[in-house]
Amino acid sequence: MAEQREKTVSYRRAEWRIDHAASINLGMCISLALAKCKTVAERTVGRGNGQFVSLAAHKQDENTGHYLHLVVDTPGESASVVPADKRDATELKVSTALPPPNTDFMDGDAFIYVHHNDVCLCTTSTTDSTARYFLTELFRKSGIRRDATLFELTKVGNLDKIALLQSQGVREIELRGTIYKASADYTKRKGKPAGLLSRIARDFKAVLDVPHDVNHDALRIGLTFTIDRRFKGIAVGEKRLKDLAEATINDAEDDDEFVIETMLGQKITQTELFMKTVIPIESLGKSVDRDKAWKAVKSFYDQLDNSGALEG
Repeated sequence: MAEQREKTVSYRRAEWRIDHAASINLGMCISLALAKCKTVAERTVGRGNGQFVSLAAHKQDENTGHYLHLVVDTPGESASVVPADKRDATELKVSTALPPPNTDFMDGDAFIYVHHNDVCLCTTSTTDSTARYFLTELFRKSGIRRDATLFELTKVGNLDKIALLQSQGVREIELRGTIYKASADYTKRKGKPAGLLSRIARDFKAVLDVPHDVNHDALRIGLTFTIDRRFKGIAVGEKRLKDLAEATINDAEDDDEFVIETMLGQKITQTELFMKTVIPIESLGKSVDRDKAWKAVKSFYDQLDNSGALEG
């Protein structure tokens, strides 16, 4: 069996900084640009530091989704090497080696699937900011519509956290916070329903026989809720865990700390969603097999789409 690497596949969404965002999407701009830039040379952009980013390969599926393979390299740059024979060595001297003729050492690459404004990507020694930089420069170079560069690749779009919980289910809830902060929230909200952490802090202080006031006390709350599958009543437990997760989201104060993990491994915090997964992919040197990486990013997109997590 070929050696495999564990690679993280993550979700981003193109958010447009224009008033007429409904008239444009990232997939459309890629189609327009590639219709004008047909060769790898035309699909290569510089970064100002001697480094270049190229669209090494591309294909489009029947749903107008784009598969992209971006490659980053610095032409003529040497690589650091050490001697292979270490048998009698008392020390190793680091030196440099030029790449083989007609090649350059690869600095990193990225495998991407884009459908409309949804983006799933897997990177090696590069970041999603490299993908955004490449696309904006490609759009500028190809001379397509001027607003094509006015987007950001954000960690998540305007996704409904409750809808995500209902579609994917809940694996685990982790609550974190300070007793002092929760007590202060409780005092501030007197006459109103208390938030979940405030109620837990009140009960915890009652166990300790401590007044539920806002005196500083340096105590931290740390609770984890999960299903124990060794016992009966799993379905009931799963429903209660989901209800608790919804209550946590609905009752949370602005700076409450919680992490809710769905059954598909997506993580929800008070401020954002972390949409990613880890998948083993057949390795190719320090990178991975292109077709298998493309299959992985598309599979993650399908998983999110089928669960109702995407905006459409």
